[in-house]
Amino acid sequence: MEIRQMQYLIAAIETKSLNKAAEILYTTQPNVSKVIRNLETELDAEIFVRSNKGIRLTPFGENLYEYAKNIVKNAEMINILARNALYQKLKIASYPSNMIARHISDFYMDKKDETLHIEFQEGTAEEVISLVSQSQSRIGIIYLAKKQEGILKRILEAKNLKFTQLRECELCLYVGPKNPYYNKRSIDFEELTKLRFVQRNKDYFSMIDHLDNFSLGVVRTEQLKHMVHTNSDHCFLDMLLYTDLCSIGLDFMKSNYKQYDIKTLPVNGCEKCLLVGYVTDKSIELEEYEKEYIESLGTLFQ
Repeated sequence: MEIRQMQYLIAAIETKSLNKAAEILYTTQPNVSKVIRNLETELDAEIFVRSNKGIRLTPFGENLYEYAKNIVKNAEMINILARNALYQKLKIASYPSNMIARHISDFYMDKKDETLHIEFQEGTAEEVISLVSQSQSRIGIIYLAKKQEGILKRILEAKNLKFTQLRECELCLYVGPKNPYYNKRSIDFEELTKLRFVQRNKDYFSMIDHLDNFSLGVVRTEQLKHMVHTNSDHCFLDMLLYTDLCSIGLDFMKSNYKQYDIKTLPVNGCEKCLLVGYVTDKSIELEEYEKEYIESLGTLFQ
């Protein structure tokens, strides 16, 4: 039995004609008929009832059709796996960041390796951890409040994962040209209650929920006016660029990676309260190109 026989059989069934099957297979009708006859001989069972009106499936043929589709589909998947085996896969997940996305572009251009295949996903810290835990990503870049480090380690330990710190960062306010604070150089915690916010979707590690700790009780999360929540990067950026909304985030952006007219205002009196790092699986030895990427990531966050 051959894959080609299954392909010819499926074409004949779905077109309900040996002539039409020959057309889509770029062969001749006698050849299609011969291949299917040989299959019937090999199986010692009739697949089609032939008449002057055309072909009609036998009950055996109807059952065979479903198995034939699975055989062809699985054969295609095996071919895809074989082709993918030729590539070096760099599977990364990260918190949403233009800088990290741009850094991956630079890494690709620096390597220019035809065998390097990059898979990049973005999500919340919980989503990134889940992707690494399920082996859908091999390196997961996250940030969280320093106060949550102990909880993070316990969660990762249960999943046989580990967190490697890259940098400690401060809190900042992202503002666009239409925000009244655009021309200011910094902001006090008390002033945050006067502003309106756009925020990405929250999860357990969302730093916005720890604002009362960061501000030592000066301002509470529920005092902030959250106008828009979104998981869309386009919506998030457009809200900052074209409205008076602002957002609280990570105060770290290399100047050569800045792409938009969005300013970062340091929050007065805020210490380095955030940790940035990456999550990996303890049981998996990273490949050489993955180690190279982590090294370049470390350089980025120096």
